[in-house]
Amino acid sequence: MKTSFLPIFLGLPMALSLSAWGQTNANHDVDFTIDEAAMIRLVDGSAGPATVMNFHVQAPAIPGQGFPSVASQNSYLQFTSVKGASPDNVRQVDVDLIGGALPSGIQLTISPNLNGTGVLGVAAPITLSATNGSGTLISGIQSAYTGDGAGEGVILNYALNFATQNLDAASSGLITLRYTISNS
Repeated sequence: MKTSFLPIFLGLPMALSLSAWGQTNANHDVDFTIDEAAMIRLVDGSAGPATVMNFHVQAPAIPGQGFPSVASQNSYLQFTSVKGASPDNVRQVDVDLIGGALPSGIQLTISPNLNGTGVLGVAAPITLSATNGSGTLISGIQSAYTGDGAGEGVILNYALNFATQNLDAASSGLITLRYTISNS
């Protein structure tokens, strides 16, 4: 009988040591890196590169009449924004006339219509003229995106305002507009 107790006594410390030293959990660190982004592009309705918009302010067909209005046109502003820590947590889109001059007597109103996902901000139409060549179209942008396909993005409607008596044909010409997304 003494020999039968011996294997039980020898096995007991081994069982106790396994339960005392047995590991029941494990852990490790996981590091996340999220890129901050502020990207923008201007496209036509087919999501192709924006082309020159032509506004032809035509003479009337009958003498004595004022020049008729000109149809408005659209382009699409597409952007991706992932905000960072304050003060880089809010963005805006500005437009600046950087080349040429608006013809005398012409005002160009750009009206944004927000489309997309996330905090796209607040849209405000601006009117460019010979004395005002810049403005903020969208403010309060946070993490958002507009889409990159045909017909996707912030619709920018361009409308001309003028009175015949204020026009000067000698001031016709090409202007260049630049759109910028930046921290507010």
